[in-house]
Amino acid sequence: MAAGMFLIFITRGFLIGGSLERFRTCSASPIFKDLSFHDVTARYHFTMQELTEERMRLYEGSTPLQCDAESMDDVIPTGALAREVARSLPDVPDWPAFSYRNFELLLHEFWRTYDCHLSSYNLDANAYAKAQGIHLSEEAIVSNITREREFVLERERARARATFDRLMNVLRASEKNLPVHAALRCLQRGAADVRNALSLVSDAAQCLPARLGQPETSLRQ
Repeated sequence: MAAGMFLIFITRGFLIGGSLERFRTCSASPIFKDLSFHDVTARYHFTMQELTEERMRLYEGSTPLQCDAESMDDVIPTGALAREVARSLPDVPDWPAFSYRNFELLLHEFWRTYDCHLSSYNLDANAYAKAQGIHLSEEAIVSNITREREFVLERERARARATFDRLMNVLRASEKNLPVHAALRCLQRGAADVRNALSLVSDAAQCLPARLGQPETSLRQ
């Protein structure tokens, strides 16, 4: 039985494309170091929102593509904020290895880092009290803080997980078809360039007979 569970554990590690280091023990993250609990939650949710909006601008067409690049990894921009967040997450490839393909991994690792940071408060009452701006001085206060801590942390963890799951359900199909979307945009832009070039040629051709009919026009003109 134990051997079977270990095999499942190993298999799951390879299926998600990572090493066993992915199953590391949760701990406080330097991303949220020395922040109050309110600022920790605000930074996480704001960053998640900004990452999503940056990605949506890519789908809307307001983010330019590098259509002249040789590979799709270079055609599709990663996003400035996504690169910045990726540098702070150890399990996400850093630039230049970081590409548009790592966006789902980026969101997952950022959520997991946040969830681990919240879990670390359960292991350290003093850290939670400090984050909440509370001084632990009496046993009664410690008891009340412990009950409050469990409720607050579980509520926030459940909220963050539900939001993350909904976001991934929405993004997953779109991310799978992102290369096709980018290729169609580049094709459309290429067709527009061809039309503009043909229009210029047509305008020049219309002016040519009139200039040839003028006595002062030479072959050099």
